Amino acid sequence: MQDLVFQDTPERFRPVAEEIVPPLLALLWERSGLEEEIHRRLKARHREYLAAGGSPDQLPPGEPELWEEYRRRYLELVRPRCTPGLLKHGAVDSCARPGKYSLFAAGCQVSFAMRTAKKAVVELSCPRGSLRFIYRFTLQPGPAGWLVARIQYHHSNETVWHIDHYL
Repeated sequence: MQDLVFQDTPERFRPVAEEIVPPLLALLWERSGLEEEIHRRLKARHREYLAAGGSPDQLPPGEPELWEEYRRRYLELVRPRCTPGLLKHGAVDSCARPGKYSLFAAGCQVSFAMRTAKKAVVELSCPRGSLRFIYRFTLQPGPAGWLVARIQYHHSNETVWHIDHYL
């Protein structure tokens, strides 16, 4: 992890970054892949429905089942990696292309901060157009590894952090 920046992290906690950052980035990448897959399938279903003479004001057959599949697969993916408190809102109910975290591109910076053994913070700062999207993930140790406990975000033109209820 040569692009990792340490902030407020004593030397003894720096090796923990290897336990936390790569699995977190892999999880975010997988979550974006799921989101983009479902979005692509929803769009294709909608196009086929309209081409067959369906009404643009009605849902295509099978769309509710596709949304249910998305919510189920999302929860299967994130449940083992998030605290129960983060999951209290259930499954995400939107998808887009590009996916929420598919902004790992040139110019992305990952920073890691850990001052105690009970909490670590990973920030992703990635360019998107003329802005930088900054995501802050607070992780806590759990029985099976580090769990995402809180997600915050803001854009480079803001100073206020917003809470995100969905990974």
